[in-house]
Amino acid sequence: MLSFYNCMDLSHLVGSYFNRMNLSNPVGIITLYNSYNYGAFLQAYALQKTIRTLGYQSEFLDVSSAAANRKRVGKLLTKKLDVLLFNIRKHMAFKKAWQAFDISPIRYQPTRSYYPAVVIGSDEVWNINNDTFLPFPEFFGCALNSGRIIAYAPSSSSAMPDDFANYPEFVNGLKNMHALSIRDVNTEQLIEKLTGRKGIMVLDPTFLTEFNAEEVPSGGGESGYVLVYTYGFDSHKIAQTREFAQAHGLKLISLGFFNAWCDKSVAATPFEFLGWLRNATFVVTDTFHGTIFSVLYRKVFGTFADNKPKVTALLDRLGLQHRNLSSAHTLADVIEKPIDYSKVDEIISRERTISLNYLSGALADASAK
Repeated sequence: MLSFYNCMDLSHLVGSYFNRMNLSNPVGIITLYNSYNYGAFLQAYALQKTIRTLGYQSEFLDVSSAAANRKRVGKLLTKKLDVLLFNIRKHMAFKKAWQAFDISPIRYQPTRSYYPAVVIGSDEVWNINNDTFLPFPEFFGCALNSGRIIAYAPSSSSAMPDDFANYPEFVNGLKNMHALSIRDVNTEQLIEKLTGRKGIMVLDPTFLTEFNAEEVPSGGGESGYVLVYTYGFDSHKIAQTREFAQAHGLKLISLGFFNAWCDKSVAATPFEFLGWLRNATFVVTDTFHGTIFSVLYRKVFGTFADNKPKVTALLDRLGLQHRNLSSAHTLADVIEKPIDYSKVDEIISRERTISLNYLSGALADASAK
């Protein structure tokens, strides 16, 4: 069982910090902003940007620990030299990218009461089974002592109610949140079973803003390739993807992960990732944010969504079930089908309004207190 830190009142220090920076209506954000993952980075960046667009200053709260940092960096270590060298480049790319975040200069401690609101989310902050990070109490609204605790689009991924049996404080934190939203059906069902509350379904923050100003063109202006974004394909998916690229006379370029079966693996920054995505002829992925950005950039794409409930739910939500590669005989059977992006845009526009209204309303209630 995780325990809370000792209480420590640093409000006079943070008050002085905001006075120096001439910030008003400061909002704290708690999320997975510093992982080696394009989706995690871009959802965090989009949330901070959106909150500022709504008229509030914001900064990320560092709730990590030495053990959590070791766990995160340890995922890059391997005995395979080519992969290790790639991961070192990846580390440097993300280290550079993290400079785009505004992070509180004061190490987070519980009971800090000087934020009118703290926004928790998005990403898998409620997935206590995720082995890439530790489940901190603050992810569940515990020990924050803020005027208003707001959940924006967190995901529990495939976590089940029984997984929380040893974390009663997490469940109490969820019950006591002032504003509760989620981003997928599994999380919606989990929260309702744990708390008896019905969360509002909202879009991932990456749907709420544009990245045109931040996007970095792909290296050398390269074009004419199949972009691959996956944590790892099995042999069957690899064979299908290679066959598709060869049939179209295109290179395979893997972003963010070393895949020796691709023609090139690129340790891009998150904003370079967007540039590579824009110039891709096709996109093949199996990730949640790989699917989101394929849609946002109106790409011709396919997603292996088998055993990935949040990806399947996303495709269903956007009316893009036909982009699921998992049951296709060949990738061409799916990827070469046309996409009516006008219908997709209508769905996104409608749900974006709901999402922004939820977030702006929750923040307005906090600033009114």
